Amino acid sequence: MTSIQSTMDHLTFVTVDVFTEQTFGGNPLAVLFAAQDLSDWQMQRIAAEMNYSETTFVLPPKDPANTANIRIFTPVTELPFAGHPNVGTAYVLARYPSAVPVTGTLQVLANSQDLHTATTMCFEEIAGLVQVRVSVEAGVHRASIFAPQRFRQRQGHRLEAMARALSLRTDQLLGENDQATIAGVGVEFPLVEVRDVQALKQCSANIDQFKRLSLAPQIRGEDASLADAFWVYVFCRTGDGSANARMFDPLHGIPEDPATGSAAGALAGLLATQDDVQGAARYEIFQGEEMGRPSRITVDVVRDKGHIQQTRISGDWVEVIQGKFTLT
Repeated sequence: MTSIQSTMDHLTFVTVDVFTEQTFGGNPLAVLFAAQDLSDWQMQRIAAEMNYSETTFVLPPKDPANTANIRIFTPVTELPFAGHPNVGTAYVLARYPSAVPVTGTLQVLANSQDLHTATTMCFEEIAGLVQVRVSVEAGVHRASIFAPQRFRQRQGHRLEAMARALSLRTDQLLGENDQATIAGVGVEFPLVEVRDVQALKQCSANIDQFKRLSLAPQIRGEDASLADAFWVYVFCRTGDGSANARMFDPLHGIPEDPATGSAAGALAGLLATQDDVQGAARYEIFQGEEMGRPSRITVDVVRDKGHIQQTRISGDWVEVIQGKFTLT
């Protein structure tokens, strides 16, 4: 890219495929620089034009001790936090440091042989501060983000309702007391476990049922705001420390998401709780196979005295496009 500076008539952007080492895998993301002069309406319209699961906009931080204020939009709404947008934006700003707002701060650490470098950042987001680390070691690139909130969970919808939402039979789902769980580390997700990989592959979104439900089980879907619109992360455990997952979010303009880091963070917290982990544990979440965009999300959690104290979401990326978005 000859210039990464946005102007009055265009915005410069980079796209990356996140949670993958291969182009056309993982979850694509568009990162637009110097977006501080855009209105909320313009950001939403640009995200709709990009039509990725999420698009991020880089703005100057409110506190110069932080790197940037990051806003995240799906094609139809803004999100307070999301996993793959943070991982992808972290890589882009590490790769193009001149795109970091001049009032922002980042730190680059390198050893004397330059065999290992690390860039640390802090993003301001609606859900809170997101600490980020981008590392390069022996030619391997990886970004890690720390979830802005501690893991929390609450009782969700009845399994019968979740089965209808996923076009499955109730006996294909697992859950305590005939209930699913709603959990999050910055954004909440209904988490639904299915009995086997076959049931996972069989899932499809029943949009009429999605519209009847919401993230607030006491509120009917038709009475819910877009912020409470129903989405679901469905998974199947495939071994110690690993799970396959799918994410359906048609009401936010995402029929199916190939990689959902924030939901994977919540899932790892749930699995660590189920496993009664004491100390540190790592979970590998595989997603996107059914879409032809295989993704791998690594989540490290620390659990102490019965509570998840820390959630770190990590993954790889591939840069795909450099371009300019024309403003008229």
